[in-house]
Amino acid sequence: MLKVSVLTIGDEICIGQVVNSNASWISERCTAIGCSLVAHSVIGDVSEDIKSEAERLMKISDVVIATGGLGPTHDDITKTTLCEYFGDVLVINHDVLQFVEELLSRRGIKALERNKAQALVPSKCRIFPNELGTAPGMLFDKNGKFLVSLPGVPREMKNIMDNHIIPFLKKQIFERNEDVALFKTLQTSGLPESAMAELIGEPSSFLSGGTLAFLPSYKGLRLRIGVTGKNFDDAREKLSKIQNHIIQKAGKFIYAEDEVTLSEAAGILLKQYNKTLSVAESCTGGLLGADFTEVSGSSEYFMGGVITYSNEAKISILGVNAGTLAAHGAVSEETVKEMAEKVRILFKTDYGIGITGIAGPTGGSAEKPVGTIWLAVSDGSGTDAKKFVFGTDRKINRERAVGTALNMLLKKLKNEIID
Repeated sequence: MLKVSVLTIGDEICIGQVVNSNASWISERCTAIGCSLVAHSVIGDVSEDIKSEAERLMKISDVVIATGGLGPTHDDITKTTLCEYFGDVLVINHDVLQFVEELLSRRGIKALERNKAQALVPSKCRIFPNELGTAPGMLFDKNGKFLVSLPGVPREMKNIMDNHIIPFLKKQIFERNEDVALFKTLQTSGLPESAMAELIGEPSSFLSGGTLAFLPSYKGLRLRIGVTGKNFDDAREKLSKIQNHIIQKAGKFIYAEDEVTLSEAAGILLKQYNKTLSVAESCTGGLLGADFTEVSGSSEYFMGGVITYSNEAKISILGVNAGTLAAHGAVSEETVKEMAEKVRILFKTDYGIGITGIAGPTGGSAEKPVGTIWLAVSDGSGTDAKKFVFGTDRKINRERAVGTALNMLLKKLKNEIID
């Protein structure tokens, strides 16, 4: 397999001022074409550190992809450092210089000498044009191993990666006749990892050299299958065998493949069958509605929601019966059912979801401890409600409530629309 390492350069990454999203994106793109990611490294803007880390990664990798430190200011030292590391000298690349001057001119900016210095590049490296900025990508070759240096600006980096580096990596895989690594993710909900592992069975009985990782979250469990093959067809065949075994054992808990979220999966069904949804939230404070509206195009099926945090709001906005609240309290089966039913009527939707509970860390009692959450899903045929007792962490309780509500909705959609 073609071994790839990712080197992120920048003090701002090291101190946590900027999240290292570049490394995640690069790794995902390289994995998708069959590369093996062997290391991630983050270092500051220190010349000796850049050299030593480049040396270490070059020993364990076929390709090192570095980002950051290619700007026009004094703290951008990656280019000069790599020039020293590879024993090269900087020369003017007239194509880059012309592009930089034209780019800044179109933006109404006069090119300063420090901008023109972006056209100084190591004489022996291969240049990849940066259509969106002034710092070109650079490819260095050392004894058959490669180091790619890219801008740290995500938009610029992604453009060079997709247009130049990914095709280069594909060519390397083909020319070297490398094995490929492929991964497949199955999204599950409604079963914890221990129970899922028990249900699927002993790994040695079905993995046949592949790998299976259990990746839990508060909204569900991801099952990541990994295999290696002589080529893509071989790898896909191995993936398919493992996937089929898991589906046979745990298919009812699998709601999607790859990186589809619960709200996306529910939205796909709502849109496909021309159904609509609204939500009434209390303890989650709009998190469920936000999960739906995170998806582009959700306005086709998500009509809206209300946050009725107080009893007064539940009565005045939703029309929950004051007698229900007086007799059973805000956190109860009776109240959550009315919330789900009333919001469906209020927005004239096919489905309504209600959430009410005690997120914590205060407000609990012996009868209703912190973490008690009531959820309900309502449609024209009736309302299903269920009580959950999660834990004492407020943030986790809210996330679990959203994930569980989505899972309840998805089950109802599958039972009523598909069956």
